[in-house]
Amino acid sequence: MAESSPRTAELASGPPRSHPSKVTSSLFLGVAALSLGYAVQISNGNLHPRAILFLTVAVGATFGALLIPSIGWLERSGERSVLVLLGIGFAFQLVQLLTTPPAMYIWPGSPNRNALFFAGLGVVGVVGGGLFTREPFLGKFQLPTLLALHFLLGIWLIKASPQPQIDVFLFQRDSIAALLHGNNPYAISFPDIYGSSQFFYGPGLSVGGRLTFGFPYPPLSLFLAMPGQILAGDFRYSQLAAMTLSGGLMAYSRPSLVASAAAAVFLFTPRVFFVLEEAWTEPFVVLLLALVVFLACRAPKLVPYAFGLFFAVKQYLVIVAPLAVLLLPRPVDRRELRGWLVRAIATTALVTLPLMLIDIPKFIWNVVTLQVYQPFRTDALSYPSWWVSQGGQPITWLAIVVVIPVLVLVLSKAERGPAGFALGVALVTLVFFAFSKQAFCNYYYFVIGALCITLCSQPIVQQIRTTTSG
Repeated sequence: MAESSPRTAELASGPPRSHPSKVTSSLFLGVAALSLGYAVQISNGNLHPRAILFLTVAVGATFGALLIPSIGWLERSGERSVLVLLGIGFAFQLVQLLTTPPAMYIWPGSPNRNALFFAGLGVVGVVGGGLFTREPFLGKFQLPTLLALHFLLGIWLIKASPQPQIDVFLFQRDSIAALLHGNNPYAISFPDIYGSSQFFYGPGLSVGGRLTFGFPYPPLSLFLAMPGQILAGDFRYSQLAAMTLSGGLMAYSRPSLVASAAAAVFLFTPRVFFVLEEAWTEPFVVLLLALVVFLACRAPKLVPYAFGLFFAVKQYLVIVAPLAVLLLPRPVDRRELRGWLVRAIATTALVTLPLMLIDIPKFIWNVVTLQVYQPFRTDALSYPSWWVSQGGQPITWLAIVVVIPVLVLVLSKAERGPAGFALGVALVTLVFFAFSKQAFCNYYYFVIGALCITLCSQPIVQQIRTTTSG
């Protein structure tokens, strides 16, 4: 008779049997995530010839995941080929973490403290490696153990690098302090730690050693950062929690071997601790995208609220707003559509308007207009910066022009559902950043997250399996 094993029952919580397998697409996604992770590893997300090469591989592979139909012999290989690819990539990432400094401003420490970090990575290798087998040796505790290890290593990093010399750290720390003292974070100013260099800020943005703007991000990222500052004395604990939670949401969106493996690849992408040290806000962006997809898989009625939060956390997400149609059930009922949009917009307004309405002109200057004044960065990991390095002239408008046909392509080719939405977000933002005047490690960290979220949310093989016993 046919019996279902415990592992079968876990896999059965994924999509129904009628869903087509996505081995070909998943292989392209794995190549894209691993290539992009290595591209930013090469020079910490700055321009480098080899980094441009691997960025190009990532762009091509992401287009391949969208456009190339299933390849028969790859599909017949099932999840095994995807697990092999991700397993090799995961091992390569650990080698990178073991052989290069995990961040830039780590204080000199005792040999024992540094040994603790490397010992932790060794345990990660053992526990993470178990996720790429059909029978993890810790069973259902394998992934939670890896998540705990990720969080513990993040704590080590925060303590080892308490004062990174980057303006983003200052922006968030001082803005949280202002808000806790009842002041408007969009009305304060910051010291220019870079010495009034127009390389970092456009003309007029630094005067007399002070910056002429306040908090430069939407309010939600500040609200999300505050618990870490209040409870643990460093807002980066909130960002660390966002990173770890993102991995969990990815893996449990549609539980499978590939989902757990993809989450492991995301959690230990080579520059993960550098992103945490520098206090970039992208961990919150990844978290909210992972939440949108998780709910789309498991609680669709809550998706509009999560999408409203996702849309509210970072300015550049305006370019992916049209992709919301990929999350809507088919056929689309006008009344249902109207209700979905109202809930999403109301959520965005709820987390944005309280600080925005205090001083609308200052808010618009900091969150919107300031972005126009940001200078062209010749050290950005982007094609326009590479063009300048070859003797060309700076092109600042190319990203907007290029992203429009990509949006149209995604809307016409991507499947409706959480995986199609996540893939669309990954491709649109990847192309946008690759052709932007500024593009660094933090932006591509988000894209790596979006690629892994896509991997976790699409079916690889038929999810309902049986084994025959006597």
